[in-house]
Amino acid sequence: MLKKIKKRLGYIKRGLIGYVQNNFEKTPKFPQNIKNHIIGKSGKGKDIECYQIGAGSQIILYAFGLHGNEIGTIKLAYNFINWIYQNQNKLENYTLFIIPCLNPDGYELALKNPDYFNGGRFGRFNANNVDLNRNFDTPNFNKKSVWSFGKDYSDTLEVYCGEYGNSESETKSLTDFVRDQNVRIIFMFHNAGKYVMGNKNELSQKLTKLFARKTGFGYVSNEDWEKLNQTGTMKEWCDINHVAYIEIEGSTRWGSDWDIQKEAIKTTLFTI
Repeated sequence: MLKKIKKRLGYIKRGLIGYVQNNFEKTPKFPQNIKNHIIGKSGKGKDIECYQIGAGSQIILYAFGLHGNEIGTIKLAYNFINWIYQNQNKLENYTLFIIPCLNPDGYELALKNPDYFNGGRFGRFNANNVDLNRNFDTPNFNKKSVWSFGKDYSDTLEVYCGEYGNSESETKSLTDFVRDQNVRIIFMFHNAGKYVMGNKNELSQKLTKLFARKTGFGYVSNEDWEKLNQTGTMKEWCDINHVAYIEIEGSTRWGSDWDIQKEAIKTTLFTI
């Protein structure tokens, strides 16, 4: 009983903070004249937009909002785009691609139903009720998988992962774009677990540990990640396709987290 009360109080506390963040945090004005790609469509036909700054040899993708309920990641993306735009003179050697929202259908649902006091779960899935980060075309893909959440990821729910790997337009659009643009480094932003993990790539591990140090977030090893028994993930897909993958779980569902993550984002970028 005490455990349930503490859990409920935690939801209430985070919900109150989330309400303030979602309604009063200011997002920077979006810069004009940034090159824009439409990499695909959502299940409901919404554009999946990707912004590009630079045309250098070092190609990096920053992707946000794969789970539409992770509203803060989209806000983080706009802060990042604004910073990049203001610092283009420092980025001549880079081609930076930024996808602010990979799941616009889920994001739209989350905006209408922020669900502050129940963990903000509405909108996690796409229009077909698929968990997109379980839908990538990997050998271990399964139609059903596990979503682990809560303190120490001790709470679990079964989720639908689609009929086959890359069955969803959102995941196929992303992987096609990565291949077409020869992207070799991907930063993927989620929330709100406050940890960082990479894949088996050596550069990934270097950047993951650096990001964790700069934010104070926990570092998750490959061994610990595999214990979660997730299937069809972007991490696994990147391992197979020899792409360095860094996954960041921010500290808040509804806030941008920019003040916490900006130094880590900048430092890892200029380390590459």
